Amino acid sequence: MEYKTYNIELQMSENTRNHWMSLLAQTREAFNFCAQLVTEKNTPLNVKTFHNECYDAIREKYKMIPAQGVIKTYKEVLSALRSIKRNKHEDAKTPQRKQLALHLDKRMYSKLSIDGILLSTSEKGHREFCTFVLYDQVRELFNTCNFSDPLIFARNGRLFLSVPFEVATPPRVGDTSLGVDLGMKRLFVTSEGKGFVDKEYLAKRRKLRFLKNKLKKKGTKSAKRHLKKLSHKEYNLSKDMQLRAAKALIESTDASYIVLEDLKKLKQRTSKTKNGGFKRKKHNSAISQVPFANFKEVLTHKAALVGKQVITVSPIWTSQTDSRTNKRDGVRQGCRYYCSDRVVFDADWNAAVNIAIRSKHPISSALPIDGRLTFLVGKALLAASSSVTFNGGGQAHTL
Repeated sequence: MEYKTYNIELQMSENTRNHWMSLLAQTREAFNFCAQLVTEKNTPLNVKTFHNECYDAIREKYKMIPAQGVIKTYKEVLSALRSIKRNKHEDAKTPQRKQLALHLDKRMYSKLSIDGILLSTSEKGHREFCTFVLYDQVRELFNTCNFSDPLIFARNGRLFLSVPFEVATPPRVGDTSLGVDLGMKRLFVTSEGKGFVDKEYLAKRRKLRFLKNKLKKKGTKSAKRHLKKLSHKEYNLSKDMQLRAAKALIESTDASYIVLEDLKKLKQRTSKTKNGGFKRKKHNSAISQVPFANFKEVLTHKAALVGKQVITVSPIWTSQTDSRTNKRDGVRQGCRYYCSDRVVFDADWNAAVNIAIRSKHPISSALPIDGRLTFLVGKALLAASSSVTFNGGGQAHTL
């Protein structure tokens, strides 16, 4: 079961709007107060201790927040501090909330439907019916899907409801697998001979990285402020590329399983040479610029919505093994793989086939007769070829 979350604007009276804006403001202050309190006292990270330490203090200081809202607040603080500890962020600052938001439960709302929602007001025991500003897709979800407790939040003085809908995952058809080899310049190449290269994105990223390095060396307050803006811009640029690449990959195949390499701790495994020495310092920096983990997360989510599944396999020797014989008797040089029988493959395509083989499912691929890779760039399909020609299987192949 998958979830789709949609934001719906609320329409209500001015008194109710003021009540909820004040409540959200107090909830934010209570979160920050609780986080500061438990950090100063070094409170153990468990629910019982947090309740004893924070509940009465918040109830006394922020009388507008209902009891269940207080419990949700200190639990969110507990969750944030546990994440900091789990990720070993020893120099992390005390978590602080900036947005006005609150998760609702049945004590604060009722009768959520396509027509609207009953929300509590400043008058004790009284609730007001608030209507929605809807569009067609949300209407359809209200009519066909179940939904969970929503979140209410404020944006530019307006109140919105964020409603998660349970969307049934389409049934998976067939059991074929598609191998996907991830890379630094080519984000991916599949076992069906299709790849993704976005030169415009790469050029923009190089420009941003150059500017960021200049600002880091400068070190002034204004440079640090500008550096933060550039970091957000680079993140958004990367996120946009990931979404487009995931969509292009899913739409390019009918395979049921998309098979990736398990690239956890990639920096540690690839930072040394065969002789045990460390590679140049730029090695890990170059790898860190490629969002492998984020791309896998985006791809997993999008694949599930169309009935596909993303699985991972071991990456060991996938680039050094001949996909036809399963022997490591060939040589990889750059983007070419030279087999022992003098046949030449695209190295990334050969690795993608090996990845698909390790999934233990039938492979949705075949040896490209003309040896060419098709590159997916945005909405365009570009057939790319190079000057390397080889003979294999009695036919001439061009890479």
